[in-house]
Amino acid sequence: MWKDFKIGLNAYLKAIPFVLKNGFWMYFIIPIIIFIFIYYLGFYFKDMQQLYKAPDDAGFFKSIYYFFISGIFLLLSFTFLNFIRYIIIILISPLLSIVSERTERILTGNKYTYSLSQLIKDVKRALNLIIRNIVWEMSLVVLVLITLKIINIYYPMNDLLNSTFRIVAVECIAFYYYGFGFIDYIMERLKMNHKQSIYFVRKHRGLAIALGLVFTPLFHYSNSYLFFLKEHLENESDLFILILIASCIIIAIIPILSMVAATIAVFEINGLKKK
Repeated sequence: MWKDFKIGLNAYLKAIPFVLKNGFWMYFIIPIIIFIFIYYLGFYFKDMQQLYKAPDDAGFFKSIYYFFISGIFLLLSFTFLNFIRYIIIILISPLLSIVSERTERILTGNKYTYSLSQLIKDVKRALNLIIRNIVWEMSLVVLVLITLKIINIYYPMNDLLNSTFRIVAVECIAFYYYGFGFIDYIMERLKMNHKQSIYFVRKHRGLAIALGLVFTPLFHYSNSYLFFLKEHLENESDLFILILIASCIIIAIIPILSMVAATIAVFEINGLKKK
């Protein structure tokens, strides 16, 4: 496990010069555009929700109408702002597949014939895996919280210790499943089914955790960070815009970098030999 973990971390160090040397910077453009668009829509719907508050003199039916419309905008705003990371990963899944394939071609010389039907299959598989991983991740997080609650009843822990255990456990779960997602793109290209992919990731869980360890803090919490800044920098719009631009660049880079790192790491572990 620790050997795979070290390979995963080292793969990021190798991915940075690899991305720069091979001109992968052009792949950053699409995630930047998607992020700005989703982020804008999230706050746009939030502002619209505030506009559709029923006036004091509204009648019964008019109040229901305002409540219904306001609820729709609230739901849209919540979805875009709180699930932005999942939406972006889903939307750029075809791009990640292309990045991984090009990385393998540079590393091994393996070439894959472009096929729209295969790309659609890759996207469907990525969507199914994302949904599966979200369900498993949430289930395990709930299980961890319940377990800690039960343990705390019989063997009381101080708040600091309890909080530390909870954070470490929850974060490790998140790291694992995000890393799993990147590795599966390669497993799909190697014609491995879901069971074979799951087996490979479990066998090399240290690699999955290492990939997620770098990816998650930079990408997973970005929306919460920006939301916090927007609330506290209302009178400093220029500063917020600069931070937003910097965040866009980071959010655009990290999925591509993680995909390249995952491909490099699997190449080292599994030996992606030239066909």
